[in-house]
Amino acid sequence: METIDRLRALDREITLIEHIAATLAWDEETYMPPAAVEERGDQLAFLSALAHEKATVAEIGELLASLGSSSERPGGREDLPEYDRAYLRVMRRAYDQKTKLPTELVSELAKATSLSQAAWAKARAANDFKAFEPHLKTMVGLSQRIAACLDPRKSAYDVLLDRYEEGASQASIAAVFAPLRTELVRIMDAVKARPQVDDACLRRRCPEADQVRLSEYFMKVLSYDLDRGRLDKTAHPFTTTLGESDVRITTRYHEDFFPSSLFSTLHEGGHALYELGIAPGPAYTRTSLAAASSMAVHESQSRMWENMVGRSMGFWRNHLPEASRLLAPVLDGVGLDSFYRAINKVEPSLIRVEADEVSYGLHIILRFELEAALISGDLAVGDLPGAWNEGMRRFLGVTPPDDASGCMQDIHWAVGLFGYFPSYALGNLIAAQLWEAMKAQGLDPAAAVERGELSAILAWLRANVHAPGAAYAPDELVRRATGAPLDAAHLVRYLDAKYAGVYGL
Repeated sequence: METIDRLRALDREITLIEHIAATLAWDEETYMPPAAVEERGDQLAFLSALAHEKATVAEIGELLASLGSSSERPGGREDLPEYDRAYLRVMRRAYDQKTKLPTELVSELAKATSLSQAAWAKARAANDFKAFEPHLKTMVGLSQRIAACLDPRKSAYDVLLDRYEEGASQASIAAVFAPLRTELVRIMDAVKARPQVDDACLRRRCPEADQVRLSEYFMKVLSYDLDRGRLDKTAHPFTTTLGESDVRITTRYHEDFFPSSLFSTLHEGGHALYELGIAPGPAYTRTSLAAASSMAVHESQSRMWENMVGRSMGFWRNHLPEASRLLAPVLDGVGLDSFYRAINKVEPSLIRVEADEVSYGLHIILRFELEAALISGDLAVGDLPGAWNEGMRRFLGVTPPDDASGCMQDIHWAVGLFGYFPSYALGNLIAAQLWEAMKAQGLDPAAAVERGELSAILAWLRANVHAPGAAYAPDELVRRATGAPLDAAHLVRYLDAKYAGVYGL
């Protein structure tokens, strides 16, 4: 059909520009000289504006309309094939949103983001929130303006949430998080009543070069195709897609705590496996359909490989000998049971990315509350450090000694990702539900890990989660893969069983 072929051709041009911009953004976070930040901001602003202009041309709206797609009926004509209708749904949603954003605002956001990201990295290293504060004010203001453009009838935060999780609202997420918080606190209180795990073996000094070799080893264990990706070092681990066969990950190295790089690599590797597994068919290569269903679905993949696989007894029964060899003499004398308990220690901590599986959700709920208050105006940017510290005391019983390990530890707000944080906790829920669905469908994932058959788990995920790309909205994808709507009970069962074993609850 010539009409939809033309729509795909226009879409592919936009994707090319976005991948070029992603390459520049990746370079900025990895190898770019610090003095280049000003012009890099201009480069990214130019590309963002160009992509926006191409995404909002009248021809796209005319093509969508000719195929029966409207805001009320985004999938178009019912006689079209399933993936064509899915594609129209995705394109209609994107077109409706982008045509509401002025090109000038998109360009302004891109430049401000580049400058804010650089300012955040510098201020975080110097523990200087005041230096970062004006940039954060700018990003909050820009996010509020974007929300007002997209839907002035709704609260700004609800609009921003919907950009990452279609249909989500502050009220709907709060309704999930409130009981989840209760269950997480229950498990944490039970753990506190037991003798604490000794994790001293994880804090032995480990040279960065050895950690690099360990990360490279586990990238291969996960079947991360190194012909289509690479690993680099950065201040904040991330995964980025620069092309259909170019999905890169980064990690960070702390010589006094090697699990930071180890589990960041597994986590980002999970993201990369998802991106590399998206395959809605040749007709939709390099189009908007060849993308993730949502950020929460994306996070379910990283958290599953990092925690449900990477922190399991079966995984380390297979890989602790090689890890000990690569890190020698760091793990000399450390047995399997001691190592397993150490990497699963539950203890309230300052840093989200290094939090255990129980306290992690509490980190996310705090950020959800704070960013909602920032966007609504109930919390002034200048008051963020104090609100953060008070929230950490209230949620986790710990107080950051400085802003670098407090409100400046994450990059998300620095680059305008307001509404993104809830996806992390929702991803944990999806991961646990997918894990139980595998077992119900005849593939026991824990047993597969024990046998070293990670490929069986990856194959199931490829078929049920990765391949469709954005063809299904997140709630539909979860229902198709598991046979039921999202339910936090799966995660609670997983945590109860795991920590009963670790702590003898």
